[in-house]
Order: sequence, then structure tokens, then C-alpha cells
Amino acid sequence: MPFCAPRRKRTAESGCLSEIYKPPDGRLTKEKLLGEGGTAAVFMGHHHRRGKVAVKMANITWDEESVCREVNFLLKFSRHRNIASYYGAYHHPAPNEESSEYLELVLEYCSGGSLYDLIKSTEGQSLKETWIGFVCREVLKALNHVHHHRAVHRDIKSPNVMLTKKGNIKLIDFGHCWDLDPQTGKCNEGDGTAHWMAPETFRRKDRKPEYDTKCDIWSLGITAIEMAEGKTPYADQKLVSDLIINNDSPRLKSRTWSQHFVSFLKSCLEKDPSQRWSAKELLQHPFIAELPPAKTIRAEIEEHLRAVQNRPAEQGLRVARWARKHLQRAREHLRGAREHIRGTMEHLWLHWAMEHLGQARKHLRGAMEHLRPHWAMEHLRPCWAMEHLRRACDFCATETSAEQKEAQQMALEGFA
Repeated sequence: MPFCAPRRKRTAESGCLSEIYKPPDGRLTKEKLLGEGGTAAVFMGHHHRRGKVAVKMANITWDEESVCREVNFLLKFSRHRNIASYYGAYHHPAPNEESSEYLELVLEYCSGGSLYDLIKSTEGQSLKETWIGFVCREVLKALNHVHHHRAVHRDIKSPNVMLTKKGNIKLIDFGHCWDLDPQTGKCNEGDGTAHWMAPETFRRKDRKPEYDTKCDIWSLGITAIEMAEGKTPYADQKLVSDLIINNDSPRLKSRTWSQHFVSFLKSCLEKDPSQRWSAKELLQHPFIAELPPAKTIRAEIEEHLRAVQNRPAEQGLRVARWARKHLQRAREHLRGAREHIRGTMEHLWLHWAMEHLGQARKHLRGAMEHLRPHWAMEHLRPCWAMEHLRRACDFCATETSAEQKEAQQMALEGFA
């Protein structure tokens, strides 16, 4: 089975994808998770012929029809230079009844990251005006190609715009893409990411949404504001549909931007779709037509991407230096703490001894006060007197006569 998918039209019948695509059998390996959504996850992978690739694992157990539709659009559009290339797909069968089966879509790997990453990595989270114009021009080229084939992308936003390491712009994620009705030229399926969605694409109580390719232009205008200000309008709000439907069109907060840029946004964000410019018309707008050479802007973006990729190593060195410096300080503080503890312990022992000596004196004084009024002292006094009388008699025994001794004996017996 060839790696590149056959060009015949897919149907949404159950099991068709598993019949068309075979398992990878070691030809494709997944290495690192890049991102994930509700029904799909994207990995960085390696293909035995293509080298480094992006692998989108789409769950066909949950929704085979939408995966089949995405494959059709990738086959139709991915040859455009501003759309990420589609190389083919492999079927990943479910290992057991409780697991899901997947289709592994093998796509061009864009090592420069997403436009969202570029915005967040830029100082002040605000891109240069020339960079904004360049990104808008490249996305408009991709949209003009999609719209020319009477289809609408429906999910234009910063995470779905990728950059190569050379600064080229690639549109990705055709999972929401839809063909316009051949008769009306409209679409009635409400879908997309709320903060970037056009007013006419939201479902209303009284009617279904009805829109055409101009909804992608609104989303591009919101993305341009995001590139300029670091976030979308109403970024801090969760339920934004009423705000987008009822409020005036978003505008730039700062007045430092050029009139061409302001005019370009006004052309993208007209609430009336019939007044909104098409992709083909916007490519002729002065903001786009008067940009510096693409080679110059790509070189600037490439240099920025290279600096961003080197930033983790520089940050690691700074963190290591900071850690070493603070470790030395911690050691010095630890030594000082030990000396302080030693001195404190000596002081505490002395203080403890003095305190207990004072307590001992206090208790001795209390004991004496307690004994004095009691009978024990009365009995101790005659015993004390008799002891001293005996000592006195013993002392005088050698110098007294027998009569005196007899008298002393009688005295002692009488005292007793």
C-alpha cells in the first residue's frame, strides 16, 4: 500500500477509512506530544521516508465522517505553499473493544511553532506592524485558495497558523472546513472557536446561522488584533456570543498604529458580511500591498525564532548562576545560625541554672515558714537542748568531782 493516500473521493460510510489505509507497521513513530483537542492529538513524529513530521491522531470511532471530510480537504488544498502539506495517513486499529480506533494523518512539521507562540514570545506580546501585515498576507493567500474552491475554513485563529524555521506561514487544521452549498453559496453549520467567530456564525433562537467565506475574514481581523495587543477582544469573558452579536465591531485600543492598519481592520470587521471585504480584495489593500519585501520580514522572523529557541539554554545558565549564588549565601547564613545557636544555648543554660537556683531558695524559704508554726519545731527544741547539755557535761567531766557528777546525773534525770 503506498504511503501517499489515493486520490479517489472518500465517503463517510462506517469502516471506509480502515479499508483504505493500512497500519504503519514501524514506518511511523510518534515522539512528543505537541497539542491535543477534543477528538484529536498532534505529535511530533518520524517517518521512514519523510523524516520529521507532525502526526495528527484523529478519533474515527467518535466521528469518522468529519475525519473523512478533513482528509478530502487536505488532499484538495495542501499543495498550496501557505497550507501545511499532507503526506498521507495510516490506520491505527483499536487494541480492544473498549478502545477507539484512530487515523494518523501525517503532515508537514512546522518547527517555528504557532502564531500564538510567536505572540507570547515577543516583548510586550505585540508584533511589529510589518510582521502583522506579512502574516495576514500569507493567510489571505491560503484563504483565497480555499474560498476559490467554494469552501470555508471556519477556524482561523492564532493556534492554527504555523511558522516554519525559515519564517514561512502555514495554515493548518481543516477539521472544521466545510463546502458551501452549491445553490445558495452559504453554510448553515455553526462551528468554530467562539472568540474568533463572526457574528453571523452564531446560532440564534429564531433561526439557524447562515454565512459564507466572509466569516474567515472576520476571524483573520480578530487574529490581527491579537497580534497587535497580545489577546483577542473579550479574552477575559467566557460567554462572548452576545457581546460579539450586539456590540460594535472591535477596534484597536492604542492610537499608535498606522491608518493603513486601522483601515484594514475596519474592512475585515464589518458586522454586515456584505460590506466585509473578500480575501482577494484585501490582498490589494494598501496595508498588504505596501509591505516591505517578504524576504526582509522572513529574515527578521527567522532571527527571532532562533533567539527564542536559544532562550531556554540562556535561561538555564542564568538559573544555575542564581542558584549557585544563593547556595553560597545559604551556607554563610547556616554557619552564622550555628554560631548563634551555640551562643544562645550557653546563655540559656546559665539562665536556666539561675532560674532554678532562685526557685530552690524560694522553696527552702517556704519550707521553713511551713515548719515553724507546727508541733515538729516544739519537739525539736528539747532534743536540741538535751544534745547540747550532754556535750557540755562531757566537756566538764574531766574536771568535776564525784559529787558534781552525781548532781549532774540527777539533773539530767530530772530534765528528762
